[in-house]
Amino acid sequence: MARMTREQRQQHNRVLLLEAGERVFAARGVAGASLDDVALEAGLTKGAVYSNFRSKGELILEVIRYRQTLSQEAQGFHAILDRASNDYERLEAWCDIWVLTAQSGERSSYARLLFDFIPYALRDEHLTARFLEFISPAGDISAGESPIPTDSRFARIPPGDQFRILTALDLGLSALGLFDPENVKPELYKTAVLSLAQTLYDASDQSDYAQQP
Repeated sequence: MARMTREQRQQHNRVLLLEAGERVFAARGVAGASLDDVALEAGLTKGAVYSNFRSKGELILEVIRYRQTLSQEAQGFHAILDRASNDYERLEAWCDIWVLTAQSGERSSYARLLFDFIPYALRDEHLTARFLEFISPAGDISAGESPIPTDSRFARIPPGDQFRILTALDLGLSALGLFDPENVKPELYKTAVLSLAQTLYDASDQSDYAQQP
């Protein structure tokens, strides 16, 4: 096996720390574990973890980013969406990716970490602002970035709010699934999203959003 370059070794160690961080904080809680515990779990020195992450909060934020990116790559997220022939196929594909990721079991430890991190982050203005970047889109998001079909009533809601609603469903069902996995099936996400988008626009029905200044 070829020897890793210094850059490759650093990236390899970073991945080890991210994966170890998810396991450790999901199992012991944010307050109950330290960066030293993560280094031990990863089989690396304390220096390795502190050279990559300045704080516990920064490590967890990077775990969240890493998990989101990894899930999208594993499911071929963008390729699947691009193969859809119309808006409704694209929305179904979006939901199916969420369902497949949840069914794989990947979301379990990640969800435990995420919900334990939220109150921790809320006590720190910097962490709150950073975490908000993951769960709430910028105000200038375009309609083309949303999976919601353009001819549905749901699409009349501003794109940023569409994503906030989708995120609320994501977080809510993930939380319920931790408590009641037998009854809270991943397919509920698809049922909820398709139900929101199912009613087509009726020109005679003016929504509250259309009347807002």
